[in-house]
Amino acid sequence: MRLSIFARLILSYLVLFSLLAGVSLFFIYHLSQFNRVIQSIVSNDTAVLEFSNQLSDAFLSESRHDRKFVVLNDEQLYKNYLKSAADFNLLLSKALQETTVSETKALLHAIDDQHRNFSRLVMAEMALMKEAKPYAAADYAQEKQKIANAIMSQLKTIQQDSEKNVFSKIRLLRERGNQAGKIAIMIALLSLLVGLIVAVIITRSITTPLNAIKAKTTEIAQGNFQGDLVIDSPPTITELAEAINSMCHKLQEVDAIKSNFFSHMSHELRTPLASIKEGTKILLDGLGGELSEKQQRILAIITQESNRMIILVNSLLDLAKMEAGMTAYHFTPTDPASLMQEALQELMPLAEAKSIAITNQMGSLPAVKLDRERVMLVFRNIIGNAIKFTPDHGQISIAAAIKDKFLEIAVRDNGIGISRKDLDRIFLKFQQVIPTKGEKTQGTGLGLAMVKQIILAHGGKVWAESQEGDGSTFYISLPLSA
Repeated sequence: MRLSIFARLILSYLVLFSLLAGVSLFFIYHLSQFNRVIQSIVSNDTAVLEFSNQLSDAFLSESRHDRKFVVLNDEQLYKNYLKSAADFNLLLSKALQETTVSETKALLHAIDDQHRNFSRLVMAEMALMKEAKPYAAADYAQEKQKIANAIMSQLKTIQQDSEKNVFSKIRLLRERGNQAGKIAIMIALLSLLVGLIVAVIITRSITTPLNAIKAKTTEIAQGNFQGDLVIDSPPTITELAEAINSMCHKLQEVDAIKSNFFSHMSHELRTPLASIKEGTKILLDGLGGELSEKQQRILAIITQESNRMIILVNSLLDLAKMEAGMTAYHFTPTDPASLMQEALQELMPLAEAKSIAITNQMGSLPAVKLDRERVMLVFRNIIGNAIKFTPDHGQISIAAAIKDKFLEIAVRDNGIGISRKDLDRIFLKFQQVIPTKGEKTQGTGLGLAMVKQIILAHGGKVWAESQEGDGSTFYISLPLSA
């Protein structure tokens, strides 16, 4: 199913929106991961560092009060010890509730057990001191110091592990940030590439058929009415192409009717024109009696106009046959340079009458299969027009070159030139370029139309390039393998 232009535009916008949504979701996902890691650092690792420091301070205070009491045996110091021990137990209980790391919990439980042992030793020593009995104080001090060192070591381990976790998570954030940046750049470049590809595809799917329609309208303006416009495009443009094809078929019918009309009229006019020509010839020869000078002048005018009409009728018939494909061509290997030279010899008197210099630079060329008489007619028309529209003392140059298996002949003059708007129609029937200076030109407007049909029949093409006031160049391209 072919999508409409509106649907194609909507599809392209959806693709671009999907790419944008994908990039946004990618960043949202990575930002949520960053937030989770940061939340873990704030809620877990920072809390662990804080309570491990508090536990260290509380235990050091507890141990210090114990040692002072052993030395001074002061009741207030004993109370201070009990308060410090209670603070330590409270902090330890709170830490066990808040921590979620299993390794930290295990260390805290071990600290709790060792602290209980420490408290039992302190209480046992205090009981012995109250009884005032001698005891091994050094052994108690050594054992308590051993337990205290173990507790401080484990608290130190908790702090170090927490710091390692913080550094590890920060390093993870940095790595993920770098990775996310690289991926973001790749996604952005990929999105840009996909967006460009989609834009190009959608644009070409619209502009390509429009360009084909534009080219077809140019062909129609040049007289090509073939309804051969077939394009795969959106329905709206396809309907337009079908309408153009339908218009071409109608134009073909009209052109065929016009050609048939000219053909029939030419046939109908040829016989009476021939009769008029022969009748005036008989009268001019004096077979109908002696003529006055005025009668002879009138008959001469009739003869001249009859000849002109006969040439026009014959040209119309020839052109109608060419357009209908009924003209017989006789292709033989011919030297185009010698054929051009013959045409120049025929037309040289016209050029000399206007003091026009003609330069022939065709040189030696390979033989080309062509219809000698028809191509001679082409050369006569092109060079004759150049002479006609070139001012006195002007210049005409003729050159030829081989281009991509085609012989290209260029005839350039420095005449009045042709306006850009007239270039497309000069090869149509009855089309004549009217000089800007208002000079009258003679002709039927059929010469270049016949030139085009003859060159097309040879598998070549003919075209003109010109700038008004700066002369014209007519190109004839003939295939070497024709």
